[in-house]
Amino acid sequence: MKGSTHLVVSTGISLSLTALLDVSLTPAAAGAAIVASLLPDLDEPNGLLANRTFPKPAIRALQIALLLAAIAVVWLTRGQSPWNWAAGAAIGLAAFASTRWLRQLLMLITGGALAIGGALYDARLAAAGLTLVICALVPHRGFTHTFYAAGLWSAALYWIAPQWPGVPIAGGLSYLLHLLADALSQRGIQPLPPLPAKLRVPLMRSGKFSAAVVETAAIGATFILAWIVFVQMGGWRLWTGF
Repeated sequence: MKGSTHLVVSTGISLSLTALLDVSLTPAAAGAAIVASLLPDLDEPNGLLANRTFPKPAIRALQIALLLAAIAVVWLTRGQSPWNWAAGAAIGLAAFASTRWLRQLLMLITGGALAIGGALYDARLAAAGLTLVICALVPHRGFTHTFYAAGLWSAALYWIAPQWPGVPIAGGLSYLLHLLADALSQRGIQPLPPLPAKLRVPLMRSGKFSAAVVETAAIGATFILAWIVFVQMGGWRLWTGF
């Protein structure tokens, strides 16, 4: 399922379900739902969330930094030839790696910096940094596509905003809905590793007509549900902070 479809479906349904539970909704709850709708795919460096968080200008800046680092290594260790040239060449060549690899490297660097800074100043920053590091290292549809990850995300949201129950509920539901949507593909998900059982209802295949049909139907159902909950049932009254 495309990232844009995950964004609309997971966010819309999770906020609607949260409203049906008669839980107050805030901008923070909407933000948590939006992030959670894309967060499982942060393990894919070219996915929508990673692409927007680390856009091409950031990749270009990393390439320039690597080239400058290569020059610095050669210059500052010029008395240790040929090792300085080998090290400089290795760093310089990294600047010309694929965009996917460079974005993955940027995720590791940013995550490591956040983890170190968070350990010194704010544990929430450390948690965000560790999340980036883990997502950069695990394979696509690995740990981030498990029920364990959904539980950890919900617990983290409750820890961050215990005064706003809508945040962990909407954010947790949105994450879980992303996983369930991915279960509709041919590949499915493995929700409880190391148990080998897969959750898979192969209704669509990426890039095929079946995917377009399922995604269009899901978006349509999301808008219908949101209309019923927020307009016909008056769920808009649960919104606060606007």
